Amino acid sequence: MALLPIYKDEMLFDGSFIHALPFCLKNCKNDKCLAHYRNMISKTTGFYTCPYGLSTFVYNVSCDTTFIFSGLRERSTYRKKQAAIAQSDNRVFNPVLDAEELVSLAKNECEYQQEKFRLSQKMEEVNELLHEARKLNGQIKTECDIIWENSASGTGYSVDELLGIIRNIHIYSFIVYNRFQYFDTVLNPALSVGASYNAVIFKKLDKMRKLLKGYSRKNVWISLDTQSTYNYRIHQSFETLLFIILENAIKYSPDNKPITVNFEEPDKDCLTVTIQSTGPYCRTDELSKLGTKGFRGESAQQFDSTGQGIGLHFAKRICEQHNISIEFSSKYLGKDHGVTYGTFTVKLYFDRNKQPK
Repeated sequence: MALLPIYKDEMLFDGSFIHALPFCLKNCKNDKCLAHYRNMISKTTGFYTCPYGLSTFVYNVSCDTTFIFSGLRERSTYRKKQAAIAQSDNRVFNPVLDAEELVSLAKNECEYQQEKFRLSQKMEEVNELLHEARKLNGQIKTECDIIWENSASGTGYSVDELLGIIRNIHIYSFIVYNRFQYFDTVLNPALSVGASYNAVIFKKLDKMRKLLKGYSRKNVWISLDTQSTYNYRIHQSFETLLFIILENAIKYSPDNKPITVNFEEPDKDCLTVTIQSTGPYCRTDELSKLGTKGFRGESAQQFDSTGQGIGLHFAKRICEQHNISIEFSSKYLGKDHGVTYGTFTVKLYFDRNKQPK
């Protein structure tokens, strides 16, 4: 329970230190009160008089976070005679207080509510992480069971078949690692970055290409169409960035389609990496939202309803850690089996003048 009566979601909630008047709790949805509260949303921080003579305190924490406390008796905005009707029903004798006292209570309550919200977000991250880890662990177990059962029954595997299964196990474990790394960035971004080191970007992409060969048992291949010796200082999380982009491209691609990677060096300090694939079409109004946590385009949801919308969000976070610019584009191709497809392009822009120290 809040310290003061607080208005949210078109409801007034009682306070523990200062109680909401029964009249206010009962009438917070009448036309007068609704109009008053809707008007308060756009107000600046301060005290205002409600239609029934009581005080309302608006506290703007940020441009998108406003707290509204109501049913108060602040000395300069409380109107005793006007408030008589609100106070006549099952009288609750709240004190008449100075603005400074009420502001102090309101600030404490806001800090508590914000911390509570941050904690709930982190708990949501924990639950998502555990769900994903359990699912991936199940896939690792399945692959191991296949080897074990065939070994026990005397059915042999060729070297290529074993390598394929081992590669899948490696990929699943890498995804688990990615998820834990994402969780680290949410809990403590500063500690999760780690030391930087010099690396050739082409070699890192080639490593991911080899790792993902045959992934998801799809006939989708990654082609590095050009080469580059460009080097850049990276953190450990950089490989996760490449894995997310390429794994997304494979996951959303129809069968028998290539994923192309090109390298262009406009000058000695800069590199542009272009990763292009066929996948669900992303409308212009959706492109700006890619990378927002939880957002997935309409066509992507039609293709696969199980995604959580955290992959590209994490990719953008990693780009920020490395001072890399990331850009998305999508060109309409047509419809197939109810899914609208397009050519999806991801561009990564590197500038050695901005690389991590």
